[in-house]
Amino acid sequence: MAQNIWGELVIIALKAARGAQNPFCVFRVGETVKKTQIDKGGGLNPIWDDQVNMTVSAGQHQLYVQVFNNDTNPANLMADGVIELAKVFREREHDGFFQLLQRGRPSSGKIYLELTFYPSVCITLFN
Repeated sequence: MAQNIWGELVIIALKAARGAQNPFCVFRVGETVKKTQIDKGGGLNPIWDDQVNMTVSAGQHQLYVQVFNNDTNPANLMADGVIELAKVFREREHDGFFQLLQRGRPSSGKIYLELTFYPSVCITLFN
């Protein structure tokens, strides 16, 4: 069954505060998963400046973010979070620091993302 494609979400992971040794990001929207390059030796203040593009289908309103150290072994999960996409759908852009959690605690640092949404058709969302 074909999905109703709303558009494309462009994610630029610029940097993080209070990161890991060799960090990289994993992003998920629906069933689509993409990851950034590893910032080898990025330490506490990694800089990726890496772009991933993700197709957004009808009913997908959240971006799941995970930051790992070295590989995607669950033991290497450093932080994660969920970003609601309503603002980027409405305004087409949403840039800034987003709080990440570690085992449910908000002390894991923040990630700076540039989010841009390109709709596949002219639509009105979240009046």
